[in-house]
Amino acid sequence: MKKMLFFPLFFLIFFLSACGVPVAEHTKVVNDLADCAKQRDETVVQANMCKNQVKGLATENEALRKDKELLQKDNQGLRTKVSELTPKAEKAEQLEKATQTYEDLQKKLEKEIQDGQIQLKEMKDRLTMTMVDKILFASGSADVRKEGKKVLDKVITILKDIKDKRIQVEGHTDNVRIYSSIKTKYPTNWELSVARATQVVRYLQEEGGLDPKLLSATGYSEYQPVAPNDTEEDKAKNRRIEIVLLPLLK
Repeated sequence: MKKMLFFPLFFLIFFLSACGVPVAEHTKVVNDLADCAKQRDETVVQANMCKNQVKGLATENEALRKDKELLQKDNQGLRTKVSELTPKAEKAEQLEKATQTYEDLQKKLEKEIQDGQIQLKEMKDRLTMTMVDKILFASGSADVRKEGKKVLDKVITILKDIKDKRIQVEGHTDNVRIYSSIKTKYPTNWELSVARATQVVRYLQEEGGLDPKLLSATGYSEYQPVAPNDTEEDKAKNRRIEIVLLPLLK
């Protein structure tokens, strides 16, 4: 570039000299032109530097974009893992609570369990407390006995703190038909089983203060026996009330 500039300057000086322009002015013009050339060269250098910087920024921007995509993928993967682990954690917490409730009931009802009046069974997300009918009711009656209320009071101390389970009370009978004077009140075992379950539910709500939204009463009559109805002992097993803790309906 300097060689290319040299010849125009040489001819310019020669031209100016031929035209009678003083040497000092020649020198000034030449210096001005040299400064312009220098500034132009510096501008070109700066322009090239800017281009390189722009390229560098573009490269960094592309790298940042790729990093962002990777982070988004990682975040999505983490969200997926959290969504997968959350139900498991909730289920584990529910099982832990159910086990604690089971242990609390065992302690509270230790005597009744030893006497064979109450049985506890825990299976997955279902906890069942089975009570023989004689501990709660007189024969052919759906009114809770005084002794039965004392047992229910023990149960209430545990159930009153449960807010994440349904409490379903189920009435069951043996297969003996009703022929006595109570037939007018309870024509079949259906009515008797439902009435007994309902009385227990009412006691849990009215005397125990349990949330009625969590309570339900169901009667199964004689159609879900736990033993054959061919002996008095087995019939006694079938005459029962079951208090079942179940997951809340969604």
